[in-house]
This record gives sequence, C-alpha cells and structure tokens, in this order.
Amino acid sequence: MATPPWWEELVGVSEVLADADRAEIESWRGPDAQDASDELPPLTVRLGTLGRVYAEAGAGPLSEPLAEPGFSEVQTRQLFRLLEDVLANGRDEDRNAVATGFFEALLSAWDRGFDLRPVWQALGPASRAYCRSWNGFTGVGSPDWMR
Repeated sequence: MATPPWWEELVGVSEVLADADRAEIESWRGPDAQDASDELPPLTVRLGTLGRVYAEAGAGPLSEPLAEPGFSEVQTRQLFRLLEDVLANGRDEDRNAVATGFFEALLSAWDRGFDLRPVWQALGPASRAYCRSWNGFTGVGSPDWMR
C-alpha cells in the first residue's frame, strides 16, 4: 500500500512521531537493504507504532508520570484531529488502518496503565465510537468518562 497523502501531515505533528516512523521503516527493511525506497511496512503497522509511541511518550514509563509531557496539548489535538478526519472521511483502507493500528495500540497501552482519560476530550466522535466499540468487542468495560 502506498503512503497516503495525509501521512506527512500526521508524522509532522511531532518529531517523536516522525522519528518513530523512520525507525519502523528501517527496522522493516532490515540492515542489508540497498535501495528499498518502495519497501514500506503496512500502514496498520506504522500507525500501531505511532499509537504505541504516543502512549509511551505521552505518559513516560506507564507506571510513573513524566516531568514534562511528551506531546503538547496543541500537538495532541492536532494528532487526534487528523486521525478523526481519516476515520470519519477517509478511504476504507485508511479508516481501517487508523482504527486497527493507532487506536487499538492506544487502547492496548490503556489496558497496561496508560492514562487515556486526559486525552479523551481530544478524540473526535468517530474515534470515541470506535474505542467504545473495540472495548465492547474485546469484553473490556468502558468507564463512565468514555461515554
């Protein structure tokens, strides 16, 4: 799958995201890659990496808070606005990649202790609906603040 047109804006939200994407691509290609400009990980994998990195950088070690947040409020809102736009208006394959890549990684981090509550307000209606639906599918109860 080719990189979608919205991708550069998404990873441009933060150098943390851009670095994580570059590292994922390098890891996917392997150390012996010569000219692998067309060999990219699937979009779902790349978005899963961004979701995981967001949770790690946003919360630091999942058991202790950061002295400084990894993402500013502006970056968080911009990130979730872009993801919401894709989830609500994007092509089917892009919507599926955002849902099963980014949001499932974020919810997995939440299951392991990432505090999703402070950023929940930044998620748009389609993103929130997907998260609640995924919780229902996996048998995880959604707390009142998710409703």
